[in-house]
Amino acid sequence: MSPRVRIIVLIMVAQTVTNVGPLGVPAIASLIRTDLGLTLAQAGSFLSMYYIGPSLISLPAGTLVDRWGVKRMLVLGQVLTAVGLLAASTAHSYTTFILLLVAAGFGYGVLNPTSTKAVMAWSPPAHRATLVGFKQVGLPLGGMLGAALLPIFALALGWRTALMASAGLIAAGAVACVLVYHDPPDLALPAAAPGGRGVVMSVLMSRDLWLLSLAAGVFAAMQTVWMSYLVLYLQGVVGLTLLAASRFLALAQFGGMAGRVLFGMLSDRLFGGQRRMPLVLAGVGSTACTLIILATDAGASTPALAALTFVFGVVGIGWNGVQHTWLAELAGPRAAGTAVGLGLAISSAGVTLGPLAFGYVLQATGGYRWPWLGLATAMVGALGTLALIRERRRSF
Repeated sequence: MSPRVRIIVLIMVAQTVTNVGPLGVPAIASLIRTDLGLTLAQAGSFLSMYYIGPSLISLPAGTLVDRWGVKRMLVLGQVLTAVGLLAASTAHSYTTFILLLVAAGFGYGVLNPTSTKAVMAWSPPAHRATLVGFKQVGLPLGGMLGAALLPIFALALGWRTALMASAGLIAAGAVACVLVYHDPPDLALPAAAPGGRGVVMSVLMSRDLWLLSLAAGVFAAMQTVWMSYLVLYLQGVVGLTLLAASRFLALAQFGGMAGRVLFGMLSDRLFGGQRRMPLVLAGVGSTACTLIILATDAGASTPALAALTFVFGVVGIGWNGVQHTWLAELAGPRAAGTAVGLGLAISSAGVTLGPLAFGYVLQATGGYRWPWLGLATAMVGALGTLALIRERRRSF
């Protein structure tokens, strides 16, 4: 195995194990809801709370990886997430549980811009979006494993034990990064300005980076609403059991795995390095899926539900690697970590606010019709924002 393949596989594994616990939580939300005595909206807010951490820490974390390097930030991110999840497994109230999820989210906010910068450094330009997309497979793969395994562990041993086990996986990933990760031998980036102010200001003053980040916030909200409410919707409206509904969540995450590689290949090969068109396809497709699930009720067949959830996974989760690549290319190598951090900060805010707004409208209207329609409308606005970005390739 070549050093490039070994490092990219290592980073994808780190992304995967870090997401098993947090993205598996929606699959066991009904068990946590019963144990802690929560409302439906509270049970649907877990991912929103988790992503408060990335929304606050991603920009400074991206700046720190530009200054301090990849290895220590990779390890730090995983350690913070593991400790947060381990502590969350001991919570006995909604407030304590979500505060500890926020703490775990700080770790992922450190890991994600760090891992993107690492893959960009190890990737040849012609395959950049594909390899970043492969790295980002770790998120839906972790979510798929979490949705498939956490309910089994939780039903047999309790949801607290399931979270403890996921924290142990993350700790193992941190140890692997200590032992294996190193920067590419030919890495030679321009020196950062003293104090990092030049890098940060160049990112914060970029119109195109802000537009792309804002659009990604809506994409991320769309993705997380589906991940947060799919199991609850399938249980409450379609009438499925917890295990049956969680399998469809796992299938959506599997579709996301395929989509992250597929959209990277489309961007690199079919569209010749253009980044806008794959994102437009993802936005249109996820909007269509949202309108379809709006019409889905207890009469839905298993094959139809499987097709819908898989296709949403491809288009609604698969866009992420292309967006990361575009952010880094717009900023250039010296500011790549900071630019990805800005994008993650805003997209994480979308992750937090999207399910909360969805849950509020759900509670206020007493049904899913208006929340789903509002989500689809927001994506139309995001597609208009993408059209305003001046696409250009930057050397890395």
